[in-house]
Amino acid sequence: MSVSATDELAAWKAAAVARGYSYQSHIRGPLLRGLLFRTGDSVVATSLVSALQAATPFFAGSVNGRYKIDEQDSRSVSSSFVAIPLARKVPNVVLLGQGIDVLRSAGIALQSRQKLSIDDHFEGPFTLYSHGGHEREALEIFTPEFLSLLSETTDGCDVELIDTWMFVYGRPGRFGSEKALEDIERLTKHVKLNVLPYIQPETPLGMEPAEPIEAPVEDADAAARLAAREEREARVGAIVTGRNALDARSREIGRLVGVGIGAFALGAAAWWLLSDVLFLV
Repeated sequence: MSVSATDELAAWKAAAVARGYSYQSHIRGPLLRGLLFRTGDSVVATSLVSALQAATPFFAGSVNGRYKIDEQDSRSVSSSFVAIPLARKVPNVVLLGQGIDVLRSAGIALQSRQKLSIDDHFEGPFTLYSHGGHEREALEIFTPEFLSLLSETTDGCDVELIDTWMFVYGRPGRFGSEKALEDIERLTKHVKLNVLPYIQPETPLGMEPAEPIEAPVEDADAAARLAAREEREARVGAIVTGRNALDARSREIGRLVGVGIGAFALGAAAWWLLSDVLFLV
C-alpha cells in the first residue's frame, strides 16, 4: 500500500516532535551558508526539522529557489537537505553524486578546484573536488566508510563543506519520513564520532559547543522581495484568469449568436418556401 505525501510529511513531523526536535513549516530566505541558500532568488525552505540542540545536531528539510544560468535566464532547483554544524571552519570541499546535479544546477563553480582520486578500493558514484593545498583534509573527511554511508542513507547526494557547516543535498522529497529522519541521525552520528575528532582533535568527544547553535532565521529583505514577487504573480494570474474567462464568454456569445443567425436564416428559408407553396395553392 502506497503512502501519500501528506501522510509521509505527518510521519516526519511526528517523529521529529517525539524526539524533542522542533518543526517549522517554512522559512523564506533562510540565512544559511550553503550554496542553495546564499546564491538563489526566491529561496524558501520547507518542512523544517531543527535538532541543533541535540547531541548530534542538524537542521533538515527541503529547499527551492531560482538560480541564474546566465544574465538572462534562470532555472528552478528543488532539493532535500541536511545542514550539519561542525566544530571549526573547514576547507571548501565539494562532493558530487552521479545523477543528482543539485549543486551543478545551482551554478557551483568547479574550475578552480582539483578533482581528487578517492580510495582505489572504493567504487561509488561520487566525484570529490577541493582547492589546492587541502587535498589531504578532504580525503580524511570523505573516507570510503563515510561515502558508503552517504550512498546507503541518501540514495545519492551532493555534499558541500563551507565555513563551519556540512550540507548534504538529496533528491526532492527524500527527507520526509520517519525512516529518513533515522538515516539523518546515522549521518550526524558518524560526523560526530569520525569527522569532528579529525577537524578539531583537541576537543574531547561528547563535549558540548561553547555557545548554543541557533536555528537559521529568515532574511527579512529576501522575504520581502519574495512576498512582493508572489503578489505580482498573483495579480498577473488573476488578470490572465479574468482574460481567459472573458475570452471563453466571448466565444460562447459568438457561438450563441452564430446559432441564432443560423436559426434565423433557416426560419427565413422555411417561410420563403412556405410562402411559395401557399402562392401556388
